Amino acid sequence: MKKEIAIIGCGVIGTELAQNIDKETIPNCSLSVIFDIDKDKSKTVFDKLTKNKPAIFSNFKDFVESAQFRKIDLVIEAASISAASIYGADILKRGKDLMIMSIGVFSDYDFYSEIMHLIKTKSNNVFLPSGAIGGMDMIRSIRNHIDSITLITTKSNKSLKGAPFFANYNIDADKITNKQIIFEGNAEDAIKQFPSNVNVAALISLGGIGFKRTNVKIVVDPSISNNIHEICVKWKFGEFAIKISNRPSYENPKTSYLAILSAIECLRSICSHDLKVGS
Repeated sequence: MKKEIAIIGCGVIGTELAQNIDKETIPNCSLSVIFDIDKDKSKTVFDKLTKNKPAIFSNFKDFVESAQFRKIDLVIEAASISAASIYGADILKRGKDLMIMSIGVFSDYDFYSEIMHLIKTKSNNVFLPSGAIGGMDMIRSIRNHIDSITLITTKSNKSLKGAPFFANYNIDADKITNKQIIFEGNAEDAIKQFPSNVNVAALISLGGIGFKRTNVKIVVDPSISNNIHEICVKWKFGEFAIKISNRPSYENPKTSYLAILSAIECLRSICSHDLKVGS
């Protein structure tokens, strides 16, 4: 039996998910609804779909009170931290499973607490794709034995441009000409300063030792085209380091293409009857 899917957000990730569902590269699911407050974005995605035309909503109340919503099995948030914060709990309260792409929202302790409470009381699932990194199985398995975790994220000016950090400190991202560390702090603060760039920090924090104890460095390097993440872990029985270099999405340099593929694979795992590899 096919799972009925709704997608919130018609940006790069939402568009790719919608097209993959439409092309049936993800088995056993059907796209029933796309929701975006920007009607033009929804229409653009709608026009790209050829096999199945989902319902379109731009008002959240209309969406969750619709006949289409009642049939939904899984809602995918692919919009923003703000959207995840505003809509996430309401979706769970209405008995739907939820996939969250804007994982940085969990740095808000009140949101985290409410979602955990709803998971336990409503028996719904919340799925968090591994995004632009690997190694989460290993981090989760040793989380109770970790001494320290440091994430070093290196991106170009183009990929980081627009982050609140630059306005907060009156820095012109385009005028940075040499490779340099522009931020050092914990994951909680990193997400506030770079909400569209450090989902990796949020995922590591959730899987490891928390937002306050996860160290983050943000490096600007005008000479690179890829996004680079280095995760350095020291734990009771040793240490390890993981380095991942990903090409950004052509449509949105703030999004790694691996994050898009991770979302697709997460949905495939949810919907398919197959071997479940890893934790």
